[in-house]
Amino acid sequence: MSTQPQTKEVLIFELYEGLCRHWHRWMRQFVYGGIVTMVACTLSASYFLLPMEGDLHAVKRLVEIPVGSTGRDVAKLLHEAEVVRDPQAFAMFARLLGFDSDLKAGYYLFSPGMTPLQILTHIQQGNVVTKRVTIPEGFNLEEIASLLARMGLADEGRFLRFARDKRLVYGDSCPIDMPVDTLEGYLFPDTYRFAKGQREEEIIKVMVNRFLEVATPLYEGYGGPMTFHEVVALASIVEKEAIYDRERPVIAGVFLNRLRIGMRLQADPTVRYVVSEPRSRVLYRDLEVESPYNTYRYPGLPPGPIASPGLASIRAVIKPADVDYMYFIARGDGTHYFSCTFAEHVAARRRFGY
Repeated sequence: MSTQPQTKEVLIFELYEGLCRHWHRWMRQFVYGGIVTMVACTLSASYFLLPMEGDLHAVKRLVEIPVGSTGRDVAKLLHEAEVVRDPQAFAMFARLLGFDSDLKAGYYLFSPGMTPLQILTHIQQGNVVTKRVTIPEGFNLEEIASLLARMGLADEGRFLRFARDKRLVYGDSCPIDMPVDTLEGYLFPDTYRFAKGQREEEIIKVMVNRFLEVATPLYEGYGGPMTFHEVVALASIVEKEAIYDRERPVIAGVFLNRLRIGMRLQADPTVRYVVSEPRSRVLYRDLEVESPYNTYRYPGLPPGPIASPGLASIRAVIKPADVDYMYFIARGDGTHYFSCTFAEHVAARRRFGY
């Protein structure tokens, strides 16, 4: 038995429901003599407003609604995507119920089985397509941009351009007090849901806001001499050096001991950050790279973070282990061997094949 009459009844019920919900709009249109004509036209076009063949479990269509689209524009796009039968009837339906002035831009998924009211409500509520993405701890801006680009969530070049210049994102109102332009280190490594088509600067703001949300409370309990920016910079180095959380406070303690006596940090990750090509082990010639981020050449902390540190690394810098170690070397199994004197360090290098 055909289900078409039932579908028409549903459509008429939706129209009635919409009329009740938007009665004030109807009254205004009645004053101008338009209500009778629009109702008659909409009901007579009921077939063209029926859902396309299929149901809510059918293959869905991805449709982009550009900024500033009118109800007529949306109707045309949905018709081209085979979501609605007749664009004119759909546009009239949208105008009749007052939706055409409240349609939000973005990427949407529609089923051919959706009714016009469901489609319009979907767009009015801004139920855009989102993707779940996890930014790993220790990723730098280039790695974050590449990941988002692979997932179709950002243009890699545009993302990097904005992330490397805080003024392009915040103007003169950056929420972070820092002496560099780049937002490196402040895009918090976490799991997010971003909308397809969301602007790169909006994505950056979401990640920076998340960083401030979780990191600021930690720093508020810090009574040490370093600024917030300096804590994040050192935490980024700890993040790149450590694999196991239990070693992070110890590694932080080593670096803080070095800073305390004016000794260079000599952290390999800061060199890898500025060399032109990636490599598993820093070469002797890399140590001479001219960059303020090269902690083999320049004392103190680098100008800013070299990656996005996780909470464990930030916490390690704020609450480091109370140790006398001045050196450490990788064992090759993810852990490190720590030494107090240079002689012990040299012996450890021989022992582990450096």
